[in-house]
Amino acid sequence: MLLATIGAVFYNWMRAENTVQINNSSTPTLLPQRTLTQEPLPSSAEMTPEPSYQKPADNAVIKFPVFNYHHIRPMPDVASSTITDRAFTVSPEGFEAHLKYFKDNNYQIVSVYDLLDYFDTGKPLPPEAVAISFDDGRYGQYKWAYPLLKKYGMTATFFITTDWIDKRDFMTWQQVKEMSDNGMSIGSHSLDHAAMNKVDDKQLSAELAGSKKILEERIGKKVDLLAYPGGSYNDHVIQLAKEAGYQAAFSVYKIIDQQPKFRYIIRRFHADDWLESITEKLVNY
Repeated sequence: MLLATIGAVFYNWMRAENTVQINNSSTPTLLPQRTLTQEPLPSSAEMTPEPSYQKPADNAVIKFPVFNYHHIRPMPDVASSTITDRAFTVSPEGFEAHLKYFKDNNYQIVSVYDLLDYFDTGKPLPPEAVAISFDDGRYGQYKWAYPLLKKYGMTATFFITTDWIDKRDFMTWQQVKEMSDNGMSIGSHSLDHAAMNKVDDKQLSAELAGSKKILEERIGKKVDLLAYPGGSYNDHVIQLAKEAGYQAAFSVYKIIDQQPKFRYIIRRFHADDWLESITEKLVNY
């Protein structure tokens, strides 16, 4: 009887040991299969379409004022200056009044390249867009106008007469490049301010292609804007300007209407020291 009891205990102990070993044995665990699903692509109706523009007709008209400045400096004394000197001078205070007027009345100062973009693609200009330009490369433009443009967060195009740079009362090449490197556009105003409709082809080629090459070498950028000295041009001048690689050219007219067919005679207004020289051109604009 005792032996039978001992045997039963031994048998149950062995069975339990085997059960533990079996339960502790390593068996592979099968992970649930992951179902990969591809996200559906958005339909064409759900995608935001790229804006579509239509290039304007050559005779389309867009109102776009371009104001032009020469001397930015303290107003010369009446006794020691001519009427022309004073007419082409805008004082630093007067120029700032112009910029403040633009800002306070929600005019948006844009690059002249925005106008060319409209001509080429039909991309609309911002509401009440206005452009600012300067001729000659005079030192006062760098000393007074350039800091004020930066102060008001505005841009402008400076048309440079290359033979005059580094001379008295004109900018240095370093100053021209500084403005170019800081958001101002640089264009050509010829080599020495010759009336382009009165020179022979040899000189005209130098005035156009020569000044362009000098500017590009000095600022390290492409130069493709031209302002005719004195606003003087003819069809032959326009043709040679195209051949020299200019994308547009500027003259002087007393209207703010611009047209694609006139991209080589873009209209500009002369600005003087009086605020009215700005405001009267913007009536009903």
